[in-house]
Amino acid sequence: MKNILIPTILHQDTVVAVASAIAHAGGKPCRIILLQLQQVPENYSSASVLRSMKSELTQAQREVLETSRHIAASEPNCNLQIQTQYALSSPLLNHLLESLSADLVILSDSFKNSDVPINKYCVKLLGNCKLAILHVGEGIAKPEFSNALYLEKAQSKIPVEDLQQLLSESFSCKIVSRATVFADQDSDEIMPQLSETISRNNIDLLIEMRKPSKIKMNRKHEQSFAKTTGLPVLSVYEKVI
Repeated sequence: MKNILIPTILHQDTVVAVASAIAHAGGKPCRIILLQLQQVPENYSSASVLRSMKSELTQAQREVLETSRHIAASEPNCNLQIQTQYALSSPLLNHLLESLSADLVILSDSFKNSDVPINKYCVKLLGNCKLAILHVGEGIAKPEFSNALYLEKAQSKIPVEDLQQLLSESFSCKIVSRATVFADQDSDEIMPQLSETISRNNIDLLIEMRKPSKIKMNRKHEQSFAKTTGLPVLSVYEKVI
């Protein structure tokens, strides 16, 4: 069984994430866990926790949740669960991923762009986990992926053959092209080349490698050329290869 974790604020792109999870399962039994995070108040008390537990969803969030349940229910081998996590740390997240036997994390744009501190912290912690992370947005045309473009960092020493072998164990997509990118490269310089490669090879997924980094809340995200393409991005933890 595939176990797929989707941290969410129940924005519309959560539906895209759920559809992507089902497509990733490929008809095999899967469990999709929608994870909502709740910040524990500084003036912690039993009463404050109970109040936060009773916080109601907005109408838009209820509709997203209902749509997600409907999509999952239409698949005979899919089970959708809702889980709430109060407070978060690296050990807590690692324990959560282990207890859920998570195979994949799907991050939506709305969750990554959330201003809620615990959500921002979760995104940074997930960047250091060993699981593959699929980044999706609301505008994805289809959740199934077949042709991938590997954005290879100039200093990377990972052979593309080894990456493809790892992907083949869990994903049906195939790396059909790759492009070397430099950390200080200007997006205006590389985007025409990437756009041409994407169009010529019918690319529907981009692949990037990531390394562990120290958690700093005020640190800006590294520039990603993948984000500007609008395509989903699969981020693979370099140390698992």
